[in-house]
Amino acid sequence: MMNRTLTERMARLFRGLCLLCLLAAVPAWTADAKPKELPPLEFLAALREPLRTDTWGEITGTITYNGAKKQRKSGDLRVRITFTPTSMAAQVTLNDVNVYGFEQTHAENNKVKSFLDMPSDEQAPGLFEFGITPEDLTFSFIYWDFIEELPRSRSRMNECRVMRLADPNGKGTVQVWFSAEYGFPMEAWWFRPGENRPWRKLIMKGAKRYENGLWFVKEMRMDGDDWKTRVVFDFAQLKTVGGGRD
Repeated sequence: MMNRTLTERMARLFRGLCLLCLLAAVPAWTADAKPKELPPLEFLAALREPLRTDTWGEITGTITYNGAKKQRKSGDLRVRITFTPTSMAAQVTLNDVNVYGFEQTHAENNKVKSFLDMPSDEQAPGLFEFGITPEDLTFSFIYWDFIEELPRSRSRMNECRVMRLADPNGKGTVQVWFSAEYGFPMEAWWFRPGENRPWRKLIMKGAKRYENGLWFVKEMRMDGDDWKTRVVFDFAQLKTVGGGRD
C-alpha cells in the first residue's frame, strides 16, 4: 500500500525527474517569432509556457552517483509518463523494486496541485539519495528572477543566450545557457552569494528533437567539488497524441 503525501519538496523532485527524461518545456514560439531576437524577458516568458500537446512516453536508463571517500550508488530507471496541457501523470521504477507515482494538475489561474505516492517499504538506495537538488531535476531555476543577459556563447556546439537569474530567497544566482533557437537549458552554473566561482554545474548532452517540439536528452551530468551524478538514458519512446492545443 502506497503512502499518499503532499510534500512539496519531494513532489518537485519527482516532477523534475520526469522533465529530465522528457524535456517537454520547449517554448511555444509563434509562427512569426524570432527567438534569437526577442528581448530577454519575452524569451524567458515564452520558454516557461506549459506543454501544448497531449503526449505519452516511456524512457529507460541508469543513474550513478560518485561522492567523497569513493562513495558510489547506482540504479536502473524506467519512466512512464503522460502529459496534457493541464496535467501530468508519471510512474518511475528504480531498480525494479521502488515504484513512485506522481500526478500534477494545472488550473487556468496557474495554480498547481501535486500528489506523490512513495513506496510503503522503500529499499535503499531510494530515488532521492543520488546527490540531486530540486533545481537540478525540476529546472525550477529557469523561473528565478531575471538579473541580466550576458554575451552569447556556445554550449555543446549550440549557440546560446546566457541569462543570470537570482534565487528569490536570496540564496545565490544561476547562470543558464539556453538554446538560442529552441529555448531549452543546455548548461547551468550555480553561485553562492558573493562568490565568483561556481560551486555546482549542470550539463545536458545528446539532446534529440522529436515531433512537435518534444526533446529527449540522452545524458545529464551534475558536478560539484567532491561529487558527480550522471544520468544516462538508453531508450525513449515518445508520441504526441492528437493535435494538442492551439
